[in-house]
Amino acid sequence: MKNFKFKILNLKTKEAGFTVVEVLVTSLIFSIMAMAVSAIFIQIVSLERRGFAVQKIQDNALLVLEEMSRDMRVSRISDQESPSCAATAITLIHPLKGTVVYQVSGGIIQRSVNGGNYVDVSSSDVNFTRMNFCISGSLADDNRSPRVSIVSSVQNRTGKEVVQIDLQTTVVSRNVLDEFSFP
Repeated sequence: MKNFKFKILNLKTKEAGFTVVEVLVTSLIFSIMAMAVSAIFIQIVSLERRGFAVQKIQDNALLVLEEMSRDMRVSRISDQESPSCAATAITLIHPLKGTVVYQVSGGIIQRSVNGGNYVDVSSSDVNFTRMNFCISGSLADDNRSPRVSIVSSVQNRTGKEVVQIDLQTTVVSRNVLDEFSFP
């Protein structure tokens, strides 16, 4: 047993293992990579939230604009000229519903049918910061079909980041009662 000796590495003569500098450099590189991956992940989550907010705004706003457009297409729009887009409410004479009024109140689109109470048409999740109607051709003597351009700005009410979308659509009124009336 006397001949058996443990060999202890002599760092002066043999280079084995890692030095303190190598460990520090490796740790620094790993930390930088971990921070970069974390920052990318946080950015992806933020973009995903923004995407969901934009989708919610578009879904709600387009549903409201489509409902208003359907009513306008078949209704009579008379004596409401506003080529400068100053009108914030519009009155329609619908062939089945009667008098329909659309307006914005507190960022929510509301509708009144035949002078009844105003009912919310848009969701409370979105805020219509602007809703203007550009109305042309509604005068009786201009011999043009009434045309309404709806210009709106919509933003979300919930979420960390406020996202705003500007939408515009143009509708031409056909006045179904005039088309199907017989002389």
